[in-house]
Amino acid sequence: MEKKLISSKAAPTKKRLFRKLSAREKGVVIVMLAALLVGLWLPERIIVSTSPSLNHRVFFLVPVNRGKITGGDYLVFREKEGERSFIRQGLNGKNDVLIKRVGCAPGELLTRNKNRAWLCERKNLGIPLETDSRGRTLPQFQFAGIVPQDSYFMVGDDPRSFDSRYFGFIHGDDVLYQALPLW
Repeated sequence: MEKKLISSKAAPTKKRLFRKLSAREKGVVIVMLAALLVGLWLPERIIVSTSPSLNHRVFFLVPVNRGKITGGDYLVFREKEGERSFIRQGLNGKNDVLIKRVGCAPGELLTRNKNRAWLCERKNLGIPLETDSRGRTLPQFQFAGIVPQDSYFMVGDDPRSFDSRYFGFIHGDDVLYQALPLW
C-alpha cells in the first residue's frame, strides 16, 4: 500500500517540474531533446571519404532509387571480390565499401579511343594506369558498347583512382546508398 502512495506522489512531482519551467527553458529542453534524437540518427547517414580519388570528402547517404541514377551521381557500393589489395586503407578497418561517381550509366555508349582513354558518350573518363603506386600490375577492364541495364561504370576524380577502369561495372545489387556531397 505504501508503494502505491509513494509512486503516485512521484509522478505529479515530475509533471510539476516541467510546468515550473519558463517558456524559454521549455524551448531549450525541446531543442535539446530534438538535437539528441537527430544526433542518434545522423551519424548513420554521414560518411567520410579519406581517399584522394574524390574531390569531396563528406557525404550524406540517402536510399537509392535505381531508376533515377544518372551520370555524375555518387554511389556507395560493395567492393568487388579480390580487389582489396589495390584499395587504400581508410578509416573503416574493414574497408568493404567504396564511393565513386557514375561515369557511364545504363544505356550509354562506353568506348575507348586510340590512346586507351575511356569515353562515355564521347566524354573523357580517363586513361587507366598500367601499374599502381607500388609498381604492381593493375587489372584492365575490357569493354566497348552500350552499358548493360542495372550496371554502372564508376570513376574517381583523380587520375590514380582505382575504379571501373580496372574492376569493371558495378551491378545495381551492389549499390548500398546514393551519396550527396556535403564538403
